Amino acid sequence: MKQKLIFQIPSGGTDEDGFPIDEPSTYTTAWGSLKTLKGSSFFSAARDNLQHNRVFTIRYQRRLMDDVRPSNLQVLWRGISHQIESIENDDGLNISMTVILKAVS
Repeated sequence: MKQKLIFQIPSGGTDEDGFPIDEPSTYTTAWGSLKTLKGSSFFSAARDNLQHNRVFTIRYQRRLMDDVRPSNLQVLWRGISHQIESIENDDGLNISMTVILKAVS
């Protein structure tokens, strides 16, 4: 797990106390491994226009579950901002999570 993912709350809007958010703040960080699309999964992703999607496996974090994390969360990977497509608890075992991100242009 060599890839650092920084989960950020973007600037704009207000925090839970009602104060304005002037710059992005770090919600949490995670180290993960990037899954490279190969073979038939590569061609099906290209067909569905998912070329800019990235799939990571990270260690389980309760705060990244759908019912806990903020809805406007973004992810910074290698200096590029990404939108969260989905975060799934792998097999419901609370060991690892699959994070699917889409690059924001």
